[in-house]
Amino acid sequence: MVPPPSVSHNSGYVCKLKKALCGLKQAPRAWFEKFYVVISSFGFASSSHDSAFFIKNTNTDRIILSLYVDDMIITGDDIDGISVLKTELARQFEMKDFGSLRYFLDIEVAYSSRSYLLS
Repeated sequence: MVPPPSVSHNSGYVCKLKKALCGLKQAPRAWFEKFYVVISSFGFASSSHDSAFFIKNTNTDRIILSLYVDDMIITGDDIDGISVLKTELARQFEMKDFGSLRYFLDIEVAYSSRSYLLS
């Protein structure tokens, strides 16, 4: 942090905050609100059971997005739609694509053509 010009300070010293900076406690809420607006504009609806679980249904396909803090899982049977979604999210947010799901919230995911194993 750089102190505002109106605050005199010595070089090499730091400022000790007596209270949170304005808006700092609201940053996660503001980020989620922006995410919600963006994901809703792509046709996703929030689940009535979990506000961080989004679903997009078409006549033939479904895409599911589960968000936990700053991690997300995107799955579904619309491969092209998932690719478009990831491209659009990357335009709006800084993100990394780690490929196929291997770990999520300390749960290891292994799968074959017949089953999934969670441990």
